Amino acid sequence: MDALQNVMIEIIVSVQSVSNPFLDGFFQSVTMIGEDMFFIIMVALVYWCINKDFGYKMGFAYLTSGVVNTVAKEILRVPRPIGHPEIRSLRVETAGGYSFPSGHTQQTTVFWFSWMLKLRKRWLSIIGSILIVLVALSRIYLGVHTLLDVVGGIIIGIAWVYLSNWLFDWSKKEEKPGLLVVFVVPMLIGMYFFPTATYYKVAGTISGFWLGYMVEFKYIKYKVQGTIIKQGIKMAVGLAGLLAIRTYVKVLLPETLFSDFFRYGLMGLWMTVAAPILFRFIFKDSKAEKAPTMQA
Repeated sequence: MDALQNVMIEIIVSVQSVSNPFLDGFFQSVTMIGEDMFFIIMVALVYWCINKDFGYKMGFAYLTSGVVNTVAKEILRVPRPIGHPEIRSLRVETAGGYSFPSGHTQQTTVFWFSWMLKLRKRWLSIIGSILIVLVALSRIYLGVHTLLDVVGGIIIGIAWVYLSNWLFDWSKKEEKPGLLVVFVVPMLIGMYFFPTATYYKVAGTISGFWLGYMVEFKYIKYKVQGTIIKQGIKMAVGLAGLLAIRTYVKVLLPETLFSDFFRYGLMGLWMTVAAPILFRFIFKDSKAEKAPTMQA
């Protein structure tokens, strides 16, 4: 094990041997597209404006993958390379918890691989693959992950998309969104064994997302179609609501794990239920628009 760790350290040192201010800035920018806020915005865009069903499917894959990543880290407890005397670590505020597997890399893989399977376009596969590799490389360059961490993140991310999609398609075929409880119950049980802020936030988001999915599926039946202007309004209003819940509800609640669970649960409900209801109220029409749309 020590020999493997030494090899991983040598790889980081080798990658960082070409470091300069330009690459520092470039890879810190690249790593940001592997962070939660980027994906929350992207999933919201897809769900509210492009393709509701795919937004659900990708959202479940992404969120449940976050649980898998946290559990793997807490069980394996692989230390990060941060603090090693030969390694310079940057943007360490994005490097919480243990090292294996890389969360940024895994979640980037889930997002882009979901799109690859959805559209099956060569150009998208090339772009997605490049972005996955760049995010993985950024984690090594920034000195917060090893090669083993990012490769593990890619493999787990791909495998999880297949599993999550299969379960989602099964529930869709049966027209029973409640079947996705197979995701939710084990996750809720895991809150007892993994009492970390990261876990509780993801668990809360999934719970809210799932409850909202069931309510919307049965009662709301939200239509994503709309003109470009209306889609822009939906994104502005919807994201403002998400940011308000994330920021201001935190001020009102005590700093506890259950507060994190509740706050992120509200975000999941806002995305799937509250925002769509608000959009229908704003535009005074529950029917699909006849104007040109952004439906995928």
